[in-house]
Amino acid sequence: MNSQNKLPDIEKKAIHIMVEHPEIVLSTNVEEKWFSNNQLRELASFINYWFGRYTNADEIQAQFTETPFGKKINCSDLFAYIARIPDPYDYPAVFKTLRADYYKRRLQGAAANVVKDPGEFTVNHLLGIYQEANQTDNNATIDKQKVTDELLRDLEQPVKSWIKSFPKLDRLLGGGLGSDQLLIIGARPSVGKTSFALNLALNAMLDNQNLTVELFSLEMSAKQNMRRLNSMVSQIPLNDWKNPAVRMNDQQKAKARSTIQTIAGLNFLCNDNITNIEQIAHVIQQHATRYGATNYLPIVDHIQLVESDDFKLDPRHALEKVSRRLKQLTQELHIPLIALSQLNRAVDSRQSKEPYLSDLRETGSIEQDANIVAFLWCDEDGSPVLNCSVKKNRDGELGTVKLYFERDTQRMVEVKNGDYQTA
Repeated sequence: MNSQNKLPDIEKKAIHIMVEHPEIVLSTNVEEKWFSNNQLRELASFINYWFGRYTNADEIQAQFTETPFGKKINCSDLFAYIARIPDPYDYPAVFKTLRADYYKRRLQGAAANVVKDPGEFTVNHLLGIYQEANQTDNNATIDKQKVTDELLRDLEQPVKSWIKSFPKLDRLLGGGLGSDQLLIIGARPSVGKTSFALNLALNAMLDNQNLTVELFSLEMSAKQNMRRLNSMVSQIPLNDWKNPAVRMNDQQKAKARSTIQTIAGLNFLCNDNITNIEQIAHVIQQHATRYGATNYLPIVDHIQLVESDDFKLDPRHALEKVSRRLKQLTQELHIPLIALSQLNRAVDSRQSKEPYLSDLRETGSIEQDANIVAFLWCDEDGSPVLNCSVKKNRDGELGTVKLYFERDTQRMVEVKNGDYQTA
């Protein structure tokens, strides 16, 4: 391991505890982002992900060596160095200091940004980090009695907080989208990922008027997405919305005005001006608190375009960090979250265009972090029928839902009994 003596002393002690005493991870919250060193951060991430599976340093080393990151470094030297670090006396104090140093670095960086650009966003970002830093670090404390009471209550009280999408898809999901769930929607370009997400969002908001859906759009502007929503509701072709003053007749314009007001009355937010994962996370944290966990649904379009907060990472490792952060948000805030994902080109070269989990682009971490993975695909080019295949579902069934996709208006409706309705 290069420049071992330059590593922060507290990070050395913390990684020693995690490797030599992995049972500690079962009862203590140690986040990999607290480490500033990339190698230690990757190792901590690996231990956190597989917590409880490995019981000693030798098992951890054997498996970490086989990971893509482990193959790039000298794991023997790294683990030998970690083993030589003196065993700290006070484990909780080490992790507490590690966390404090992490937030000190973040606060210093955020304060520097305020000095450079004292705008509302940078100030609020600084305040958000300050509030997060001062929260009691008790995430690992599990109130067994509270969980027991909730399970017993679920036996008598039906869950009413499901977020509805499409009826057949909801049945596969066990009732709809629920808390703590990360749903990945994968497809090749131009298949209809964004349109699917917008149709799902529209269905969900019409079912629950208290629901706020927020689209983090990294590919299209807010205006482009609003045009799609208006086209879906009005049934006026999307192409006409691009220059409505010229392309729409008086009757269409009257319907368009009514539709614009209808959409304006929905709790739909389209955020197209941030791309960094921590900025996105900050907004999601704020809005989940403001609107309530059961009445807030964030959608990220799409995950490969989200930037990591660590610019030194290669694209694959950056994507892994983004995926893990989105999953953490669902668990921290008890919300569902939808993230759209590109698929690799292997799908195009196969006779059958049906995607598989291995087709998720660039990394397997998306599949690992997701509670649900569904793919959109067509049986043949130009087909109006879109398949939505659920290939992973930790808490429900697997299966395929067929949707009729009216591409001119971007509207999607379920195919019923081998047929579909267009109105």
